Amino acid sequence: MVSIITRRGALHMAGAVLAFSVTAARAQDALDNLKILVGFPAGGTADVTARWLADKLAPAYAKNAIVDNKPGAAGRIAIDLLKNAPPDGRTMLITPASTVTVYPTIYRQLSYDPTKDVTPVSLAATFVHGIAVGPMVPTEVRTLAQFADWAKANPGKANCGNPGEGSFPHFLTMLLARATGAPIQAVPYRGGAPAIADLTGGQLAALMLPEGSFLPFKVDGRARVIATSGSARSPFYPEVPTFAEQGVKEVVVTEWFGLFMPPNAPAPIVARASEAVAKVLSTAEVKEAFAKSGMLPTPSTPAQLAAMMKTEADTWGPRIQSTGFKPLE
Repeated sequence: MVSIITRRGALHMAGAVLAFSVTAARAQDALDNLKILVGFPAGGTADVTARWLADKLAPAYAKNAIVDNKPGAAGRIAIDLLKNAPPDGRTMLITPASTVTVYPTIYRQLSYDPTKDVTPVSLAATFVHGIAVGPMVPTEVRTLAQFADWAKANPGKANCGNPGEGSFPHFLTMLLARATGAPIQAVPYRGGAPAIADLTGGQLAALMLPEGSFLPFKVDGRARVIATSGSARSPFYPEVPTFAEQGVKEVVVTEWFGLFMPPNAPAPIVARASEAVAKVLSTAEVKEAFAKSGMLPTPSTPAQLAAMMKTEADTWGPRIQSTGFKPLE
């Protein structure tokens, strides 16, 4: 979920991937078909990332590659589908870190075990979150403090959307409300795209999403980013102070998208997919495309991704519990 990877660190990790060699024998022929599952609607950041990967993984890794959107339950439906898919390299999942790191803490009952039911393949991208306000909020509101004051004066309107109940932006919104003492209510959606439609259409006051989700609206101002979650200011929003700069030090986080295969996928198949993903992410075209979505392409080895999952689960699970967060059903 939450990563301490810096953008410089991401480049170091990419360098590590270039040194990654597969020692086990493996099939070299391209698969006939590849399906990449996405647990969120078309048009969101996860979907866009998956479509770029699918496009570039064909035809070298698979002759045909498609994206299969299975939205709902904050990404859990897609993981359940992956869990029961054949471990033959023909099915992968792209999902945000939270679903495989802190969901065991966030949900009282989880239908999958991130340590057993998914096989890490590679990181895909790192990104930070942003909170944006829309036309419902007066244009003079440009900071967290100003938004908190507006929320206190307009408690019936102080709703902040997120891409799904139990998603990391959902949790960040709760942290923000607690830190500011404002009556900001977290409102879950089935993905980022419908939430953005409500924000820009004046039906939702604020929205917490990966910052790249707001870039298309930077010129017309329909989504005004007022804080970003990185340890330093975002290169995509250098004029916007971070949460920490504005006194909300609890929100200093970098999240990521990871690629996974079904459980018990053979190591040679996983290694072949990881190498193919690394090659795709190293291309200038993908780097440019990801930048348009506010993301940094960040490949990794399967072992690196597995280690990150464990570290972040161990770190942030207890932190969530310490806030008094009540597990969801």
